[in-house]
Amino acid sequence: MAVRAVKLDAVDLAGVRAALRRRVQLMTEGVLDRKVLVLINGKGGVGKSSLAVAIATALAKTGLRVLLVEMDEQGNQSEDLGIAGTELDDDGQAQAAAILDGKPLVPTGEARPNLWVVPGGSALDDVVEELYVQRRLTAPSEDPEERLAWMGMYAAAIGPVRDDYDVVVLDVAPGCEPLQLQALVAGEMVFIPSKSDPSSRKGLRTVARRFGRARAVNPMLRLLGVVVFGTNSAASRVQQKTKDQLTEDLGGAAPVMEQTIRHVEAAAVACRVHGKVPQELASAPELDPKLRSSMKALAGDYRSLALEVLQAKAELDHADALDHADANDG
Repeated sequence: MAVRAVKLDAVDLAGVRAALRRRVQLMTEGVLDRKVLVLINGKGGVGKSSLAVAIATALAKTGLRVLLVEMDEQGNQSEDLGIAGTELDDDGQAQAAAILDGKPLVPTGEARPNLWVVPGGSALDDVVEELYVQRRLTAPSEDPEERLAWMGMYAAAIGPVRDDYDVVVLDVAPGCEPLQLQALVAGEMVFIPSKSDPSSRKGLRTVARRFGRARAVNPMLRLLGVVVFGTNSAASRVQQKTKDQLTEDLGGAAPVMEQTIRHVEAAAVACRVHGKVPQELASAPELDPKLRSSMKALAGDYRSLALEVLQAKAELDHADALDHADANDG
């Protein structure tokens, strides 16, 4: 049977390569602040999207300007934030236009005070298809820059707007390697939620391998930490065992956060139904008193975790400053 060669049209990556070179230059000069936080796991169902929305909201409440980008075709964050069906929910179109058409990455709006959103959705199907095409087209190249530049398409899109925000949170789909590599190349800090089951820990190790690949393009990338999600707040021995297992999996590469996020199924359902995070429902009079109490406890978990994230970031910033000072002295 005859084989017909088909030319694959793809986005020109010249601008992406230039943006990555500029980014590495800024890293070398020590003037690129750590702003982009990637929430990621290799397995779904570990609370990643709920965590991304709750953490982004908690950071915004401290007065920080936060941009939340949902790199996921499912687009669940619109429900979590209560913006589904509104003008803020564009099904991923603004994000796709930035990656595929080179348009500026423009948020659809302010979902909460100080919290701007770039929703995901079905429009990202075309983005994922483009990423697979780019990976296939560039794989034969012997030039590392040519071969790896496709992983920096999101980094190039985020670069021009990053100074408009104090923190950029990327919530990336669990099963899509090309999107995960994009997020890891665009970010400076990686935060991983994980449960105690073997498949969640396997997902963490999958992310660790992708983390290593992304570091070839993004040497500034660091593991900020891992948070244990969906635990029984009263089972302190189980929590500690899970933390010990995750610490062993990480080989000391990043801390396991002291704060865990408890599992409250009724609270999770209520948050999705009301389109609000636990911090916003903790005092909601329409909730059953028992559920309101659980919601208040869950809100406390997220607030404490947000502070721990900021502390971990501050420690990375301090280490960066010391490294830059040593480099200048040398």
